[in-house]
Amino acid sequence: MDALLEIIPVYDRGNQVISLGRDTSLRREGIAKTARPHDLVLDAGCGPGVMTEIAVSVAPLRGVVLLDPLKPMLSAASERLRGSRQMTAPLRGVLEELPFQDGVFDVVMCGFSLRDARDMGRALREIARVVKRGGYLLVVDLGKPDNALLRWGAGIYWRYLAVFLALLFLGRRGLPYSTLYATYQRLPRNGELCEMLRELFTSASLSARMLGGALIAVAEKAG
Repeated sequence: MDALLEIIPVYDRGNQVISLGRDTSLRREGIAKTARPHDLVLDAGCGPGVMTEIAVSVAPLRGVVLLDPLKPMLSAASERLRGSRQMTAPLRGVLEELPFQDGVFDVVMCGFSLRDARDMGRALREIARVVKRGGYLLVVDLGKPDNALLRWGAGIYWRYLAVFLALLFLGRRGLPYSTLYATYQRLPRNGELCEMLRELFTSASLSARMLGGALIAVAEKAG
């Protein structure tokens, strides 16, 4: 959590650097696949509001609920989205215990946040619970390739190269990105994540990017 707090001032720039300029396009691609006009959306693990900012620019949504465990992140998101008519009051909460009734949201989107869940299986079960029939889960995040060679390469990137780039472009503010590799180690492989989604949703697909080191996953709950 401390690392997440430290990157708030450089969040946008840091994501651009470590994703080699791909983070915004990945988010936008995923949102375009799932968000529809008049949807009610949950930005789960919203951070400083980047996913919501993109989502409201893509589709005229009915509303977006911001949820994050960190108050400073919610404050940053509120500042970023000041004046947006689609944003509701931000809420503090964790993915494993979502404070919502069953079948509330048309879309739940996790933009580089699912990886930080302490219990990913429980988090996914909670997300599936609050998605309504005909709705979607969107995950844009780090990926862990199924292929052993690509998995080794992705590990090298997140352990060394991403941190080097963060330090090069952000100076000492890039130090918190050294925690990414530990996060990467805990991730399920891309194929395993897709299977986890298929156990909870009617269908799921996963598109690997950056040689499998990043992913866009979409899961649908049939109506």
